[in-house]
Amino acid sequence: LSIKKSDLTGAVSSIGSKDLMADVATSAAGALQGKVPGVAVTNSAGNPGRGMSITVRGITSLTNNDPLYVIDGVYGDINLIDPSDIQSIEVLKDASAAAIYGSRAASGVVLVTTKSGRKNMPTKLDVNIYAGIQQISKKLDVMNASDWTGFLSSRSDDLAKQIAASPYSQKYGNSGGTNWQDELYRSAAMYKANMNISGGSETSIYSASVGYLSQDGIMDNTGYTSLNVRLKNEFSFLNDKLKIGESLIFKSSKRNGADDHSTVQDALRMPSVVPVHDEDIDFGWGGVEDWMNNLGNPVGWMNVSNFTYKTMDLLFNAYAQVELFDGLRYKLNFGLNQTQLNDKEYTGAYDFRRSDNKLPDLWEKNNHKKTWLLENTLNYDKTFGKHTVSGLLGYSAQRNSERYITAQRLDLPFGTNSINAGPSDQASNSGEYFRSGLASVFGRAMYSYDSRYMLSASIRRDGSSKFADGHRWGSFPSFSAGWNIHNESFASGIRNVVDELKLRASYGKLGNQNIKDYTTQRGISTGMNYVQGSQWWMGGITGNKWVSPENLTWETTETYNIGLDATFLGGKLALSADAFMQQTKDVLMPVSMPGSAGMTGNPIMNAGTIENKGFEMAVTHRNHIGRVYYSLTGNMSTVSNKVKKITVGNEQELEGYNPQGLGTVTWFKVGEPMGVFRVIKTDGIFQSRAEIDAHRDKDGNQIQPDAEPGDIRFVDYNGDGVINDNDRQTVGKPIPDVAFGFRANVEWNGFDANLFFDGMIGNSLYNFPRYRTEGMLVLENYSKDVLGAWTAANPSNSMPRWARGLPDPNDPTGEKKKTDPNNNARANSDRWIEKGDFLRLKTLEIGYTLPKSITQKISLERVRFYTLFDNLFTITGYKGYTPDLGYNDNNSAYEALSRGADHGRYPLARSFSFGIQIGL
Repeated sequence: LSIKKSDLTGAVSSIGSKDLMADVATSAAGALQGKVPGVAVTNSAGNPGRGMSITVRGITSLTNNDPLYVIDGVYGDINLIDPSDIQSIEVLKDASAAAIYGSRAASGVVLVTTKSGRKNMPTKLDVNIYAGIQQISKKLDVMNASDWTGFLSSRSDDLAKQIAASPYSQKYGNSGGTNWQDELYRSAAMYKANMNISGGSETSIYSASVGYLSQDGIMDNTGYTSLNVRLKNEFSFLNDKLKIGESLIFKSSKRNGADDHSTVQDALRMPSVVPVHDEDIDFGWGGVEDWMNNLGNPVGWMNVSNFTYKTMDLLFNAYAQVELFDGLRYKLNFGLNQTQLNDKEYTGAYDFRRSDNKLPDLWEKNNHKKTWLLENTLNYDKTFGKHTVSGLLGYSAQRNSERYITAQRLDLPFGTNSINAGPSDQASNSGEYFRSGLASVFGRAMYSYDSRYMLSASIRRDGSSKFADGHRWGSFPSFSAGWNIHNESFASGIRNVVDELKLRASYGKLGNQNIKDYTTQRGISTGMNYVQGSQWWMGGITGNKWVSPENLTWETTETYNIGLDATFLGGKLALSADAFMQQTKDVLMPVSMPGSAGMTGNPIMNAGTIENKGFEMAVTHRNHIGRVYYSLTGNMSTVSNKVKKITVGNEQELEGYNPQGLGTVTWFKVGEPMGVFRVIKTDGIFQSRAEIDAHRDKDGNQIQPDAEPGDIRFVDYNGDGVINDNDRQTVGKPIPDVAFGFRANVEWNGFDANLFFDGMIGNSLYNFPRYRTEGMLVLENYSKDVLGAWTAANPSNSMPRWARGLPDPNDPTGEKKKTDPNNNARANSDRWIEKGDFLRLKTLEIGYTLPKSITQKISLERVRFYTLFDNLFTITGYKGYTPDLGYNDNNSAYEALSRGADHGRYPLARSFSFGIQIGL
């Protein structure tokens, strides 16, 4: 159902191909970053090919915060599309705009239209090629070999003896040693080419494109290649009364490199006295000595591990549309989305001294996903004088299926790389099959009077097989209204200044059914051993897991929106602003059950309420000064998120990110934002025994009896005289107060320049790599800041004392040692919470287009050369590699609760590229 922009009553943001092309983004999602208010684009890892995720107007759910992507009429993954193939992207933000998509639109809808030809258009060929170099954008300051050996020797006589007896320390300890970041990270090449051909006749239009991307990773043995093929055609018959068309997108990709956060950490933690290579060790890799903490050689690991992830995607859409009579059209649409994945993780033989793998191992996974969609719609639109009416009725059916199988063999013979080569007693395998369906009926009616007053109403009713009988169907209505004030007679006096002034308001309800298939059906486990009576049963079959109740039903999101659209001065100034409130009810979330019941797992229930409130605005100014044409565009958004209720069970909080089981850091807690950081607060460092003695509870008991001068003072929040998890306090949130973007474009005599900034204000981040390099718990490399650790001679109020291997005061022999008795390095304290504010120059592009007087001589329509810098600089106080963190895909059952947790993310690359665009 097409709608004129002037009659639009929903919250919709659009971005065209010119803006999408003005950077070197390797995915369509990346090209959107920072350009649409209320839309956050993040990447859980910086390695090539990982794709990016999009959230619209904040986090609304524990189970799914991804918008629905509709690509040329088919539901698919936005990362399938080459940005060069996109004509436009529209983001539907409120329920009025998105409710027609029902249960899949609770987190917004992103409509992607790929490029196509036009009627009577001569054949046109466009080519875009660029090549570039990538480098790590920032390196962290850690100790070199002489720093490290000197620091340890000054802290402990025992360590001084170890260092004196260490071959590595003797050889490298008085020099810089190995710079592991220099060894692991490299300059990496990047190459991309896209060719698009399009055209049309009186009865047909067509477009076809081929794109290829080769992107080496900045980390050894990582990279990504992809091949994109796209076809799009439409044929008209009977004077355009019958139209038949199709679109096809095929993508084949291969990603290399392990998704291993520990490699990033190990490059910071590996002592610089350890060399990359050691010919005296089997397989030739350097490794930690016995007295050091057990770490793997990060460079060796990236070379002995050969992890590849291959994907083939097919997105196909075919349709037929017939005009039954004037204003009434029937359309039949069939879509197919199919994905084939082959993951292969080969780990070669290695010996890193304290860890080894004497024979190679291999793990493989094959996964096949398929979704088909059939839609039937009737569209009607007609104008009667000043009255315009339009409507849509439709029915759709969707089937999803997925099947995967995994196999593993350990101890393969050298020189083999086949799953059937290893011994059978070292084999394991698994597999699973899922299937679900969705049936829907939907309708929309719109009315406009004299382009002044607009009304719209829609409803969709969805039935999902994921829920039990009697609870499968949900209804999702929406209503909206708009008022074009500039078309009123009383506004005639301001029309020389005001081109458009429109007020919008909407309400609607959307749904979410993103739970696993068969959630309400009891499964069984085989091969279980258990006792029944006096009998020991082996290899039994039992239903030992909790299942969700049969009354489990839709998670629903209600959205209220008020908006304003305005343009001034003949289109030179444009403004769009929206205020919204959305409340997600019956949140699908796990509920803890007592272990005494003899069952495992946490069943999913409708058990909570989440609220988001926010404001967003975009302003654009276009003008020229003589022959200098320029445009300035800024956008900003703010979202306030809060957990309002947990309605099932006694607990009013749910645990989130827990780094390696060292202590929960983020929480889903009533009254707080989702993923809030709740940890134990610190209050400086004890400088004297008197300060420790004075740190007492209300009953006069010493709160930190094991503390010594130089240890951290923790806040006894609940006043019970004990520092433990009951003293957690809210210290920050991962959701920024403000997210913003700014773009400037200037053109003069064929030259053009574009720059784009983005940033965030008011969010916090958890820096786990800093915990590793400043905790001082084990013998590994440390941050250079640790050189300023507290001593009596040089007291510090920010870095506590070295507290490893201290004598145990309760041991009269003096032989027993204690490490960190005050727990200075506890993982769930605010020592590791940092401000996430940043301002980044995301892209800077400079181009030159040859004059037509030159291009016509070589039979070309357009030739443009350009250079582009990506991630040129970032201004931030964050001490990690990058403050631009998305969801952490490690150590959290729910990714929504791991936002802002840096577990050792693959660093962001800075790149420089040179390219050419040719049109003929």
